[in-house]
Amino acid sequence: MNDQPTLEYEFRTFQSDLEIMNQVEALIPGCMVYVNSFNTRKVRLKNANPAYLGERDEWSVKAPLHAAWLFESVLRSSGVNFYCRATTTSITTPWSNKPEARDKLKSEGAELLHSAIQDRRIKGHVADIATPYQLMGTAWANTRPYVMNVWACGSGKTLGAIMSALCRDGDVVVVCPAKARHVWWSQVQEYSNVMPFRVKPQAEVRKKDQTFEDYEHMCREKGQRKFVIVGAESIADNVDLIRQIGPSILIFDEIHTHGNSKRWRAVHNVDGTVRFEKRKTSASNNPNSQVNRHARAVAVMEVSRIKSVRLRMGLTATPLDDGRPRRLWSQLDLLAPGGFSHSYSNFAHRYCAARPGTYGGLDDAGASHIEELKARCSFLVHEVPYSESHSSLPSTRVQVDYLTNTELNRADRFSDDQTFTQAVRQMNKEVSNRPDGRERVVEARLAEACSRKRRYVIEEAVEGLKGGGKVVIFTARRRETVLWANQLRQQLSKGDEAQKDVPVWMAHGGVSETERDEMVDSFRNSDTACCLVATGQSVGTGVDGMQTANLAIFAMLPWKPGDFLQWKGRFDRLGGSPTLLKVVVAQGTYDERVVQILVDKFGPIETFLKADELNGLGDKLMGMEDEDALVSSIISKLEVA
Repeated sequence: MNDQPTLEYEFRTFQSDLEIMNQVEALIPGCMVYVNSFNTRKVRLKNANPAYLGERDEWSVKAPLHAAWLFESVLRSSGVNFYCRATTTSITTPWSNKPEARDKLKSEGAELLHSAIQDRRIKGHVADIATPYQLMGTAWANTRPYVMNVWACGSGKTLGAIMSALCRDGDVVVVCPAKARHVWWSQVQEYSNVMPFRVKPQAEVRKKDQTFEDYEHMCREKGQRKFVIVGAESIADNVDLIRQIGPSILIFDEIHTHGNSKRWRAVHNVDGTVRFEKRKTSASNNPNSQVNRHARAVAVMEVSRIKSVRLRMGLTATPLDDGRPRRLWSQLDLLAPGGFSHSYSNFAHRYCAARPGTYGGLDDAGASHIEELKARCSFLVHEVPYSESHSSLPSTRVQVDYLTNTELNRADRFSDDQTFTQAVRQMNKEVSNRPDGRERVVEARLAEACSRKRRYVIEEAVEGLKGGGKVVIFTARRRETVLWANQLRQQLSKGDEAQKDVPVWMAHGGVSETERDEMVDSFRNSDTACCLVATGQSVGTGVDGMQTANLAIFAMLPWKPGDFLQWKGRFDRLGGSPTLLKVVVAQGTYDERVVQILVDKFGPIETFLKADELNGLGDKLMGMEDEDALVSSIISKLEVA
């Protein structure tokens, strides 16, 4: 909590027990209390001498800024009069959807934007396109040390973050997925008068590229702030560069990608400090190796704790991407280091229904006290639901094609599919003898499910391409992407003359960032029939340009609800057309298991967020059509008894 803004409170109680303070410690782990009358020595409440605390009636308490309003609610509900040394109280209040509060923020945001336009920081046309929630987000971020914009996919998070950053003073650093670097670079130039700088991985640097030293010289000459964009995959190699910049504003785009709680708590010390010595990347060129992922997590954490930062901003549409609160702790620790508990164990027991694991450690896959967690997060979370951000956009209609056994292809219809069937049979025998046996069986069963519905998907794609239609197919893996694209080309070559020249592009992990961007741009700008076959991992997050599709086919579902919302969000965007999204589920295959896992994770997301996109989807995926079966339970305020 040393890095956290705090407020000091003074109050008197007439209770001999520690009921109030125990309640405070449960809700605000890490709360500090002065333990002498001179207000010179302070300790965490849980570490103070209980006998001494039980005798006192005068309290001086230091609480984290983000939890101040919650602390105050405890005192008020207990009938305690208190004094706060705060100079302002506006930043200690949670987000409110009351019309008067929204109107006030909207007005303040408009004034900030007008001032930034007058100072030539932001271009004038932004005032014509800025949405009410972007204006509110700008005002919201202007008064806070940290904020998380949980806005639906396609709602303009990038522009909102640019407005929030440039309406404040200081240099800006953006940490984003590699696939989003180009989007940030182009949009900063489109909406502002600031020239950004992209930090490229060493392997992509060319002699003609501008160096950072040249960029710094240009900024000094023009008198402009620095706006630096760093890909998350190369963050471990650029910590010293970011420290050299000394940013005042730090933006984490797609902050949910840093939500691995196991990797996060592995670098936390018991006292809340962080070990930063293991920052070097491995010799492997694979950015997804365990060593490189660990180095990336440590580097991002180190960057978040740079002392010069005055505003930490997280952007995401899916903070609980897998429906489990354990993913949230690392994101909160990035924005408010140590503010929500130094100890992951405390967080997990309170909000993840943690219990001892079968093989040691914690089983933290559950969820508990979600309403309370939502209330605690309401200080820094600005949520824009799908229904608000997309009210004026053409809606994407989700249709689930649940194929029966009579509609499925035989798994051995194609010679290359015989390997799947044989592999499943063989690997079932080897499960007990091989350490990775179960994983291999799952992989084979997923591949078999894809092969069983391949012909149906290809036929649907061919039909969708008629009349100049544009189709996107999301597959599971690189292998299926190549195989399905080739078979689609073969099928189109057998059709009429109009379909023989239809381009079919492939995007997967083996395609470079430049090639992928060119494919997506070609797809977006095409006025004729075309098809993009891609893995969800390659274009499902942070990529803009597929909203012009008429038909999107999810040939394989992801394991996480957040991934599903991200994939769906590629088509719910400004400049898009009405898109029919078909989810193909094959009866009697591993698809049914994936669907069950996905639906089981919907509950916590619907409680924590206003996830309108999920409403009724669970029943559709399970083969039911009751639209009222799934009802969100949204509680915006914690009532302390």
